[in-house]
Amino acid sequence: MKKVLAIVCALALLFTVSALAEDKPLAGKKLTIGLSPNFMYFETVSETDPTGYEGLDIDIIKSLSDKLGFEFEISPMSFSSLVGSLQAGAVDMVISGMTATEERAQVVDFSIVYCTTDIGCVVKADSDIASYKDLEGKVVACSAGTEYEQHIGKIPGAVLKTFDGQAAVGNAVAEEMDGVVAGLTSINGSKKLANTVMDAEGKPMLKYFQLDMEGIADNYSMAFPKGSELKDLFNEQLQAMIDSGELNTMIHQWLY
Repeated sequence: MKKVLAIVCALALLFTVSALAEDKPLAGKKLTIGLSPNFMYFETVSETDPTGYEGLDIDIIKSLSDKLGFEFEISPMSFSSLVGSLQAGAVDMVISGMTATEERAQVVDFSIVYCTTDIGCVVKADSDIASYKDLEGKVVACSAGTEYEQHIGKIPGAVLKTFDGQAAVGNAVAEEMDGVVAGLTSINGSKKLANTVMDAEGKPMLKYFQLDMEGIADNYSMAFPKGSELKDLFNEQLQAMIDSGELNTMIHQWLY
């Protein structure tokens, strides 16, 4: 009888483990995640979060880690290095406010879109610039390696300047001499960004407006090496987060 009970218990344990494995298909795996921690409200360095970083993308990865069962470590780098790191196999995936451009899609695979935002511009608080047309012939900055470089290239007479990271773009706008406008930015939280750069009296040095560029918006996706089996697993869970409203709650927490 004891042997029978032992066999029954062993089988029950086996079935339980199997069920858990089906529920969490990446249980026991550790993924290396590439991101550029210079994108306010998406991923920035944190002194309190156990991962060392905080933002929308970090919260999404935490939720996916719990749902799929994987552990992860974050590999920080410049935004312009992310795609190359995927191609070199240095990271398993990227989540870093990245848009699935045609050029990038030739060398990496993208997930479904997890966040869509308008494109805006931050300028000096006393600037007369208030629209896309007003940027013609001006100096316009953005983060290096982003698709905003192409957008700026379409502005007649605009001079492109690039900086490493969103914070550097904002600071450059506040500090540069006359005629220099702020960088194109990709989040509705740009209003918050404008309020982070203050003068000696505590007044905002920047202001934000939405760019009226027809048909232009940011659609953020995760990126994987070409042919990665992770893409379908992540897509399934991302869609579930969208359907349940969990993802929308995260987006509003960080960007609005």
